[in-house]
Amino acid sequence: MRSGGGRLVKGASYWLLAWSVPISIGIGYGLGWLLDEHFGTEPWLQIIGFLLGAAAGLTQIFQSASSDDE
Repeated sequence: MRSGGGRLVKGASYWLLAWSVPISIGIGYGLGWLLDEHFGTEPWLQIIGFLLGAAAGLTQIFQSASSDDE
């Protein structure tokens, strides 16, 4: 009975990890869009926000993968 609960928790952590990249990208892009609207620098801050969000999401995946190996 305990092993089923462990699989459920592990599956939930993978589900959260799968959503970390799109959420990070969305937040970065959204902040870039808001700053572009404010400063009139469209589309540069959107691109930078997208790239920073993608890097943050991928960093989260790499950190999680390295902690699973230990």
